[in-house]
Amino acid sequence: MKIQVLAGLIACFSWTFTHADWLEYADNGKAVFYYDPATVQINKDKVIVWEMLNYSFPLNRVLSSKTRKEYDCGKQLFRNLSGEFFAGPLLSGERISASEEADNDWRVAVEGTRNLELLQMLCPKLS
Repeated sequence: MKIQVLAGLIACFSWTFTHADWLEYADNGKAVFYYDPATVQINKDKVIVWEMLNYSFPLNRVLSSKTRKEYDCGKQLFRNLSGEFFAGPLLSGERISASEEADNDWRVAVEGTRNLELLQMLCPKLS
């Protein structure tokens, strides 16, 4: 019994340290949106960052995802560079799928979306 409690505490602490860098920046009722400021890379008018979504209900067995995104600040465009999808909350549980293949096409960061919100949060760092 003591070993189980100790294992639970270790798991809790390791989860805390693993996810300590994620900052919540939005919640639309269907998902909570986070980004990791330690992963922000700025190259001229482009920004790359890791984003995590924690869904309020499973979608195709997925409860959370992590996506590496690239934003074009000047054109207000974005594309996904890679991603992982997990069965549990906050990137826990079984890894359902992953992609290391970057999108070829850029998409518009539309008004009212979290993509535009994150772009606007990160791009002012260019000045």
